[in-house]
Amino acid sequence: MKRLFVGIPISEKVKLNLGRFIEQLTATGADLNLVSIENLHFTVKFLGDVAEDKIAEINEKLKAAIKNKPKFKAQLREVGVFPSWQMINVIWIGTDSRELISIIHEASQALDYIRPEESSTAVAHLTVARVKSRKNKEQLQEVLQKFKLENFGEMVIDKIVLYESKLTATEPIYTEIERFLLK
Repeated sequence: MKRLFVGIPISEKVKLNLGRFIEQLTATGADLNLVSIENLHFTVKFLGDVAEDKIAEINEKLKAAIKNKPKFKAQLREVGVFPSWQMINVIWIGTDSRELISIIHEASQALDYIRPEESSTAVAHLTVARVKSRKNKEQLQEVLQKFKLENFGEMVIDKIVLYESKLTATEPIYTEIERFLLK
């Protein structure tokens, strides 16, 4: 069994642009589990534990789902949270890219037989941190409001990737299994 997900890696330029935001999140002293810069990605579909003999089939489904999809640009902007601004569990950066939402929807549908989605409304987002407690909640909310409408830059989305995620005591290790290029 392998723990798998489909994702889109973030460009180096966007990673650099996120530096100031991440520094200020850290400076709040809030109890955060930050995603390391190297691991930042848009999740297309989380698959969970999958038998290795299913990987070839997953690759075929993903190839079909993105066939003839052109590469495109996406602006990364706006800081958001799940589930609400009063009860912050996840801090994310969004995009309103219709192309990205379309890819998420189509890949998710193609792989729904492995792990059905609980909701059909895809929110294209990049998880930056998980909030572990309410420590320094006010300072955290202040920084989030400051960056709420921030533009973190534009990137070209030219591939989706099937990753394996190995959990460790400190953070997950992502290994690329297969890369699917957009036209």
